[in-house]
Amino acid sequence: MPKKQFKDLMEKTKMRLVAVSFFICFFCGFSSFEIQAKESQTIAVEKITSKVYGSKPFKISALASSKLPVSILASGPAVIDQAGFLTIKGAGLVRLIAIQNGNNQFLAAKPILLTLEVTKAELTVIAEDKTMIKGENTPELTIEYKGFADGDSVKSLKKPASAKIIETGKGFLKKTRIVPSGAESTNYTFKYLTGVLKVNSK
Repeated sequence: MPKKQFKDLMEKTKMRLVAVSFFICFFCGFSSFEIQAKESQTIAVEKITSKVYGSKPFKISALASSKLPVSILASGPAVIDQAGFLTIKGAGLVRLIAIQNGNNQFLAAKPILLTLEVTKAELTVIAEDKTMIKGENTPELTIEYKGFADGDSVKSLKKPASAKIIETGKGFLKKTRIVPSGAESTNYTFKYLTGVLKVNSK
């Protein structure tokens, strides 16, 4: 083989070896983390039971198998803080989603969807007893409420209760009752207790 051709062949071979060596160094030295497959992870959320409007804030526990922090988002009549404490704001259906977006080691976890039913609280509506003298004007009928939650008052009701007088029985068995009814609310059910109107002789 002529010297010139041999020299050219050696130069080409040398260049190929340099290229292969560079590729191996780059592939092994710099890309090992990049080509490594990320690990999967899962989320486990503690079981949540139904709540009643007015319940105290409570913590929702959620853990990722990766030990990475889990975020929980809430929609509906409730709010949740960064520490995972859920505060109920009203009766209805609360929807929760637990997420963990992963990092350079773990893939994002499959979100966990939860629902929480918040039932209405019971409010007792009491017609207050009254006394009057026969023949005089009927006294103003008043109502007392027991069981308001979360700082609520009668102003929080969609419609307050009203009371009316109902007579039952005859003669010695005749009784005059004060009967409450008609209250409306998105957060309460109502238990009504009647009052008594005592009519005295002059």
